[in-house]
Amino acid sequence: MSDAPRNAWPIFVRDRDGRRIYLTTERWEHSLEHPGMTESILKYVLAALRSGRRRQDRFDPTKFFYKKGFVDLPLGRTHVVVVVKFGRQPDDPTTANNFVLTAYLVGRE
Repeated sequence: MSDAPRNAWPIFVRDRDGRRIYLTTERWEHSLEHPGMTESILKYVLAALRSGRRRQDRFDPTKFFYKKGFVDLPLGRTHVVVVVKFGRQPDDPTTANNFVLTAYLVGRE
């Protein structure tokens, strides 16, 4: 679990275009299962969401990849990738429901 207080979850951020995205403890714990992912990477994940390059998935138009490079990642990795699912609340289609699916580290691509 992160160093963030339990009541600080979920964590909400806005991307560079103002879209609101949230990260739950369940999705963060899933992300921690990827190689090199540790609690200290959370700040990079949030930075990637706030200012990373955004690319739409070719097969799922509601899924986007946020990618940002950093110089001090572990295992020789160079970038953080955060996968976000965009949608609407089922009980209120006027309210966005944009959430992190997972995050992981990659080398230079």
